[in-house]
Amino acid sequence: MQDHGRPGLAHLGVPSAGAVDREAHDRSNRLVGNPQGAATIETRGGLVIEAIRAVVAATSADGQRHTLQPGDTIRIDPADGQMWAYLALRGGIDIDPVLGSRSTDTLSGLGPAPIPAGAELRVGQDPGTELVTDQAPVRPPEPTVRLWSAPRTNWFRGGRDALVSGRWMVSNDVSRVGVRLSPGVFERDPSAPSEMASEGLIAGAVQITPAGEPIVMLADHPTTGGYPVIGVVDPFDLPIVAQAMPGSTIRFTSAGPG
Repeated sequence: MQDHGRPGLAHLGVPSAGAVDREAHDRSNRLVGNPQGAATIETRGGLVIEAIRAVVAATSADGQRHTLQPGDTIRIDPADGQMWAYLALRGGIDIDPVLGSRSTDTLSGLGPAPIPAGAELRVGQDPGTELVTDQAPVRPPEPTVRLWSAPRTNWFRGGRDALVSGRWMVSNDVSRVGVRLSPGVFERDPSAPSEMASEGLIAGAVQITPAGEPIVMLADHPTTGGYPVIGVVDPFDLPIVAQAMPGSTIRFTSAGPG
């Protein structure tokens, strides 16, 4: 279960969570006339639901609205080449919020548990809005991801330019917490400290592990981290990283000076 998460609570150690691809979540809600913060179902694929009463639904994979009658089923899979898909139901998913959000946080365990097979989900009250469109175009993949500078850029030889100049493969180590890229090629500058105190993290931060591998932080990232951050992915481009399949490649471009 996902919505816009729990922003503003990092000082209490609470991750923001929320949909890992906010754009796809919002687009699905728009199709069924929901406010953008309404809860959707996020899935890696293979999800099948059956309507027990008439309901209006939309999926991020096809960008279309569907009207389901009792007994109708719909399968939700990510679009080709993507990791995540979303199902929106008109009225949203009706479940008690935790700290103001219905998001499942896989890192801290806050929010509703993952939905088990056979579960019956309650749909919220109809928002009473007009359904203005029955389809929404899916954003095509971009060839590159914009990267902003970060506090520890100069801790590594080549700095942020080393990220921008290479092609990076998405490893099998991917989750809602982050995406690890390979190959690990970063070396500490001799003048940089060998250790650092934990610092605050935001979504899109690119940490460099002791092995020299970049990890891009996603929705369930921890509030602090002990690895230096060499760059920050532009928020508008972060869904590109989140949706990238293992084995695919990502390229970065500088979003500003640094």
